Amino acid sequence: MDTERAPGYLDAIAGVPLSPATLSAWQSAATQAWSDPARMHHAGRASGLLLDSARASIANFLGVAPANVFFAGSGPDALRATISGIFTVRSGISPRILVGSVESMAVLGAANSLPGATVISLKLDRAASTGALDLGDLQSQLSLGAALACIQVANAEVGTRQPFTEALAACRTAGVPLVADATAVITHDHLPADFDVLVAPAKDWGGPPGVAIVVTNPNLRWRPEEAPDRGWIGGFPDIPAAVAAAVALEEAAPLWQLRAEANRSMIDRVRSELFSMNLLCAGDATGRLPHILTFIIEGAAGGALVTELDKRGIQVASGSACTADTRMPSHVLEAMGMPNDSSIRMSLPPDCSDATINLFLAELPEALAVVTE
Repeated sequence: MDTERAPGYLDAIAGVPLSPATLSAWQSAATQAWSDPARMHHAGRASGLLLDSARASIANFLGVAPANVFFAGSGPDALRATISGIFTVRSGISPRILVGSVESMAVLGAANSLPGATVISLKLDRAASTGALDLGDLQSQLSLGAALACIQVANAEVGTRQPFTEALAACRTAGVPLVADATAVITHDHLPADFDVLVAPAKDWGGPPGVAIVVTNPNLRWRPEEAPDRGWIGGFPDIPAAVAAAVALEEAAPLWQLRAEANRSMIDRVRSELFSMNLLCAGDATGRLPHILTFIIEGAAGGALVTELDKRGIQVASGSACTADTRMPSHVLEAMGMPNDSSIRMSLPPDCSDATINLFLAELPEALAVVTE
């Protein structure tokens, strides 16, 4: 497996190469954990111990009990399991699911696929114009009853942090569990101190793409369609992926805050330069994830600029954060009332260098000139 990336790589949300230590852990686990961890024989117990160890390691970082950490094959799988699992328990109370309008396509898809569910789209705070939730609308909708609510910790496309603490308090007062998509937060910014359930993909912190975590409050009542097999939700456990995810998190833990602050300074610099070029940046300028920035271009398709920058050694993304198809407009920008057909998103790797930012800023004007001729 290639463990190198281009010097101009600015699409960390898409994933980063596994570090040598993480790759070694994955390979080692693959040679040991090939049996079903539910089996009582030696091979099964060996697999189970590795899975238990991975759960315990991640739980330690998060400050929760290992029993409250679960693995799934992907972020969408984890979100489907939690949303449907809570709805199964609470659909008799209300068929309504409250969902933020800038939630990921995985959340929107999971909520809208549930038979009998009525999905209510929560409004944004128009006064702020940042993509933040309108808390007044949330409280109004909670007063009408709900089976659950889905509100992200922060938006992985424009970076805006949601008023999560206030939203959780409102949901707790109403007795409504809250599913929190924490994509792009772990090892990039602080997690909420309290929550009902958090979901995050391991590639956020340098883990492999085929695994995500679900972290639950001990008081959460839910019933996944398929009972977790020793902490793995859905299908046969991919123990090497779980082990690699745990090792990647252990490796990232000591330095993540320093790297996040470095990323924040770099994004501040880029925002300033883009402003001087009369380019519009989306999202909150301060209450945001440190490593993410989306800006709007006019006169050309975002995909064309992605291609032009790629020729110059810079890799960024365009369109919705939930899809690699640059032809699909961003539902997040549309909900925010911003132009949504030509956007560029950069997401900095934790070890992004000033040289990479210098390269991006040096090449962007010429690349823009080429695609807007």
